[in-house]
Amino acid sequence: MTQGSKRSAKTGRKTTRSRKGARGRAGGKPATVGSRLDAVLAWLISKGQRARQAIASRRTSVGLAGLTVLMIVGVGGGYFLAQLFVGNPGTRVAAPSRPGPAPGTKSTPQPAPKYASIDELPDLPRYTESEGRPRPVYEDRPPVTVAARRPTPDATWARNAIAFQDDRSRPLIVIVIDDMGLDRPRSRRVLDLPAPLTVSYLPYARDLQEQAQAARGRGHELMLHLPMEPMSSGVDPGPNALLTTLAEDAIRRRTVAALESFSGYVAVNNHMGSRFTTWRPGVETALKQMQARGLAWLDSRTHAQSVGGLVAEELGMPHVDRHVFLDDVDSSDNVRQQLAETERVARRQGVAIAIGHPHDATIKELAEWLPGLRAKGFIQGPVSVAIKRRGRWE
Repeated sequence: MTQGSKRSAKTGRKTTRSRKGARGRAGGKPATVGSRLDAVLAWLISKGQRARQAIASRRTSVGLAGLTVLMIVGVGGGYFLAQLFVGNPGTRVAAPSRPGPAPGTKSTPQPAPKYASIDELPDLPRYTESEGRPRPVYEDRPPVTVAARRPTPDATWARNAIAFQDDRSRPLIVIVIDDMGLDRPRSRRVLDLPAPLTVSYLPYARDLQEQAQAARGRGHELMLHLPMEPMSSGVDPGPNALLTTLAEDAIRRRTVAALESFSGYVAVNNHMGSRFTTWRPGVETALKQMQARGLAWLDSRTHAQSVGGLVAEELGMPHVDRHVFLDDVDSSDNVRQQLAETERVARRQGVAIAIGHPHDATIKELAEWLPGLRAKGFIQGPVSVAIKRRGRWE
């Protein structure tokens, strides 16, 4: 065999050693275990650094992608919510002003109100709790025998009463129109009816003082229509109503807020209130606030067990009760029947107080019926005159 080769013991083949490798091992320093471990560690560190760099790069990419998705979702979600709660902004852009009619042309008549009654006005509570069922006619409670009396000089109800010459030889009819102020077109039509009416404004109507002054300028007397809790939980009396679940202080604060909503009125009557007016503690709290301000009370008697009149009597407040509801059933036929009933009550007891609402049928029938009252032997007057007659206020 030649130098540098030898035969394999297992295969019998010759194997040749690398001369260069032999010389390297013979002439250089031999490779140690430590140097080999250092090389392995260096290789691992290099791989680890590359892995960290790759992960960091991927995290940045994922973060940017996530932020982009969140921005897209946020913008899209915000637009969707805006459409849901506000509506299409394009529909709220003010329309350009229209030029007036050319000289000599006839103006077109104004369209009829879009809504048939106040019940159909959007975003407003229902104004009645009768639900289309007629409520009973009440006679006066047995009068309390008292001597003739004069209101105190600071009595707001007497100071705010309209000037009226009462003919006590004739039966008195008082027409009260509740729920004034919300349906502005129909409220204005009510003011066009023959005066004097007694118009009762809800405290959450807009421009109350302005509306009240307009009514007073047309010869009508003013009242405040105070929202109170009805028996039915499905009927909404409106914001800040007096509820049987409220503490005494809350009832007091809500009453005061309503009493301060406008000025110039004579009395307060209840809006709904079939539940609240049967609860003596709450009624006493509310009426004491009215008494302190020199106001009178008209019990609408939305429930047979109302204690409003009884509490007012105990407090020494001027007060009267409602006798007839005109339009629990909103139809011309029913309103005519109730007006006839009002005449019968007035003839029997000398005074009749009828409450109606700003309905088309009610306005129409009153416009036809009121001008003929004097010829029938009645006198049409405001609620302050009924208060004076019943309580012998001079």
